[in-house]
Amino acid sequence: MSSANNFIEFRDPLIKRNYHLIRHYFLFLIDIGLDYLKREYINYNSESSFQEFTANNYYDYILKDYLRRKLKGQLKIILNASVEAVEQFPKEKIGGEPLDRIVKKNYPEYAENDMSLLHSSPSHINRKELETISRLTFRVAIIQITRIMRSNSENVKTYAELIRSVYPEKIQCQTSLQAILTMIDKMIDCFERSLDLIAIPFYKPTWNLRDFAYIRRMYEFAITEANHQIDLIYQGELP
Repeated sequence: MSSANNFIEFRDPLIKRNYHLIRHYFLFLIDIGLDYLKREYINYNSESSFQEFTANNYYDYILKDYLRRKLKGQLKIILNASVEAVEQFPKEKIGGEPLDRIVKKNYPEYAENDMSLLHSSPSHINRKELETISRLTFRVAIIQITRIMRSNSENVKTYAELIRSVYPEKIQCQTSLQAILTMIDKMIDCFERSLDLIAIPFYKPTWNLRDFAYIRRMYEFAITEANHQIDLIYQGELP
C-alpha cells in the first residue's frame, strides 16, 4: 500500500472492495450516532425555549461538524492501518512485532482524533491510563478490521455479505464486537472514577455524576445499535 494526500493504492481489488464497503457502512453508523446525540444533547440542554434554540443551533453549526470530522479521522486511520496489516498478515494470526510497528507508526494520527484524549486533562494523574486504553483500542480495532478486510470471497457485494463471509455464525461477530466494547467500557470507567479528568472545551468545566450519565447513555445506545445491526445482518434484513 502506498498513501499520499489520503490516496491509497490497492494491490488487490478485493481489498479495495472491502475497504470501501467497511468505510461506507461505518460512515452510515456515525450519522446514526450523531442523530441520536443531537436529540440527547438538545434534550439535556433545553430547560427553556431559548436554551433549546441555542443548543439546536450550536449542535448543527459547530458541534456536529467537529464530532463528525474527528470520527471520520479515526475511521480513516484505522482503515489505512488495516490495509497495511492485511499486507503483513494475509492469512495468519494478526499480532506480534509487525502489528506493533503498524500501531506505533499510525497511532499518533489516531490520537489526534481520539476524543477521549482531546477532552481529558493532560496533567491528570489518570491520563497515562487513558492513553494506554486509547492505544489498546486502536490495536484491537486494527485486528478486527483486518480480519474483515482480508476476506477473499468473490461474491460479496454488500457489507452484510462481507461480514457473513468472515463470521458465518452470529456469535462470532458478537465476540468480535465485544472486544471493542470492552476497551470502550474501560475508557468510560476511567472517566467515571475521576470526573475531574474530563476537560471539554464546549461544555461546562464542573462535572458530576448527573452529567456523566449523559455520556453513559450514549455508550449504551452504541451497544444497542451495534447489536441491532448484527441482528439485521444475520436475519437477512440488511442486504
